[in-house]
Amino acid sequence: MSNQTPFPKVFAVSTPKGGVGKSTTCTGLGLYLGGLGKKVLFIDLDNIASLTNNLQGADVRHPHLSNVTDLFKDPEGGTPLSVSVISDNIHLIQGDSSVSDINRSNDLTIVTALKDNLHMNVPGIETYDFILIDTPAGNGNTLLASLIVADLVYSPIDLDHNAIGSLTELTKVLKPVKRALNTKLQWAGFVINRVQKLVSVLGRKVPEALSDRAIYESLVKEYGDVALLGVIGLRNPIKTCISNGMWITGKDDSAQAASNEFEQFCKKLLEKV
Repeated sequence: MSNQTPFPKVFAVSTPKGGVGKSTTCTGLGLYLGGLGKKVLFIDLDNIASLTNNLQGADVRHPHLSNVTDLFKDPEGGTPLSVSVISDNIHLIQGDSSVSDINRSNDLTIVTALKDNLHMNVPGIETYDFILIDTPAGNGNTLLASLIVADLVYSPIDLDHNAIGSLTELTKVLKPVKRALNTKLQWAGFVINRVQKLVSVLGRKVPEALSDRAIYESLVKEYGDVALLGVIGLRNPIKTCISNGMWITGKDDSAQAASNEFEQFCKKLLEKV
């Protein structure tokens, strides 16, 4: 019988391209899990701290609590990290703009500090069901640190001509990490986000614009239908609710569609666990 302390499932969200919905989908996923009664710890590694803004309010910070830079300090110091309690089962380690300095650091020990601090210095880490890590655009130290600790990584993308290239760049990072640093790491696939208008074709939601649909079909052809985690439209209820730390609600067609699209993405992703 193993005496190892149970550890939560760790999901990281990563796409090299910015502005594709990493923070939005990560926030929504955590809110969905919270609604299922799961206990979630969010970690906001984006220097813009959009995830923190979503959950705590724009530019609201609690200086007496830890922020993500504390996750990259020497874990042997043994200083317990404190979390921001959003609700009974939604907690957050706050984002901070100074995390950019960690991405520029040449200290190689930084990339393993995140994993060690989570295991050693977050009180009650075994009580969480999931850890969700939001990462910045690009391929810096914080992304590498996230991939070292993650079980699963997923990628939001939008339908522009850089979509396939962006996923290709991520693959170049994932492969050596999985081979040498984290053999359990799995890429769950991609979710297409912020689509202007969707239509139903043969029971499947696809982009209405033919140019967008061509990119959609290229992605599915390149990575396989199994890698498609969902398609989410560009809808006001998503911005209104998730950017205020709430699951999507409302009785109008747009809100109902947004909630359904987001829920289908969450379910498809969780099937990969």
